[in-house]
Amino acid sequence: MTKHEIDCQKALQQIFQFIDHELGSGEREAMLKHLHTCKSCFSRTEFERRLKGKVGGLREKQEVPEVRRRISRLLKTF
Repeated sequence: MTKHEIDCQKALQQIFQFIDHELGSGEREAMLKHLHTCKSCFSRTEFERRLKGKVGGLREKQEVPEVRRRISRLLKTF
């Protein structure tokens, strides 16, 4: 593995920084390269991106306890 390549473990550690655009340009490029070649990490990253979007879009009017239970059940599957 070269300096600019990352493995699945490193990719999973950087998912949230990647989604939040907090990686440096070299780290971001390495992550993009890994996601292009690793279906598992790509799927996990897309899941986290979509979940973050859904959670971020919740309105205060929604029943928070039910949403928390649903998220908790979902997270237990990982």
